[in-house]
Formats: sequence, C-alpha cells, structure tokens
Amino acid sequence: MDKHPKRTHYPTYDVMSEKNEWDPVTQQVLFSRIHPSEGSILTPDMKRTLQALAKTLFPSHLGEQTLSLTMVLDQRLTAKKLKAFPKGANLSKEVIILKGLTFMEQEAITEHGKTFYLLDEKKRNELVRKWRSSDGDPSIWAEVHSDLFFSTVSAEIVKIIYSDPAIWSDIGYGGPAFPRGYYAFGPHQFDEWEAKPHGENLI
Repeated sequence: MDKHPKRTHYPTYDVMSEKNEWDPVTQQVLFSRIHPSEGSILTPDMKRTLQALAKTLFPSHLGEQTLSLTMVLDQRLTAKKLKAFPKGANLSKEVIILKGLTFMEQEAITEHGKTFYLLDEKKRNELVRKWRSSDGDPSIWAEVHSDLFFSTVSAEIVKIIYSDPAIWSDIGYGGPAFPRGYYAFGPHQFDEWEAKPHGENLI
C-alpha cells in the first residue's frame, strides 16, 4: 500500500514569497534555475526519454515540478558541468548519461517496438528494474553498464528535483538560511519566516 502523503503538510506556504530576504547572488541563482537558458546537447527524443525516466524513478505524490528537468540538465551539460568522472568509472558523467539515454531507447525498441517514453507504466517499470540490476542486453550496454548509467543519472535528477522552489514549498523547506539564519531550535518552535504545518493524518 502506498503510504506517501497525497497532499502537502504546508498548503499555504510559498518559499518564493521570501525571496527578497535572500542575498542578490542567491536570488540570481534561483532565477537562472527557474528560467534556464536553452541548452544544445540533448535531442528532443532524449528530453522525452529523460522526462519519462524521471517520472518512473521518482513519481510525484504531491504535484508536478515547476522546473523543467530536461532544460536544467541540458543547460548543465551545455555549460560543461558534468565533465567529472564517477568514482571507479572511466567515462565522464556527460558521456555516461548521453550514451545511457541512447541505449535505453535502443533496448526499448528492440524489446517492445516502441521508444521508452511511449511505453505504458508497467513496461517502463519492468525495463527500469532490469537496467538498475545491470541485466540489460549486453550487446547494447557494452560501453556503459546500465547500473552505472542509472546511479549517475539518478543522482543528477534528484539534485534538480530538490532544487525546485515548488518542491521546497511542498516539503516546508525555507530555502537558503543566509543571511537570516535560524534562531528557533526548540520543539515545535519556528522562526517567523519558516513554514508552519497545517493539519495531521494526511495519508
């Protein structure tokens, strides 16, 4: 049985209402995140595949994101921010992600005759479980093992999801504390600008 809450504990909270309390650098970072510039690395099919993968790996229980996950990741790829190598890997994160998205589509078409983003939820989940266990077709996943791809792309997806101010509002996170700081640390104590929970038994 799904025990995730179906609605937020903070229905009236909007973290962006406090944006003027943040320093100018933080405000600029948030603005560029909410309004990302167009990248030039991901193809339209890669973006559709990535969006479908994100919804399969991290289904939303509280609502949709406001950030464009595909645009943010494409921006990061274009800005060469994924050139680092995962521990023990001989390929960069950028190469792993791009090859992995291509291999996902190849195996989905080979096995089901459709691209991954056109498959129903059951078939997507079956493929994801197989790939996460590195049980993908070895002739397709020879250059990049599917488990390495999933650990790499999942880490990037999570970072983007939880950098979304809309998600911050849903979970009651007040955003960067600087320069205000936290002063109320006791049980059931809140600073004036923090989210206040509304109601109980939200399952």
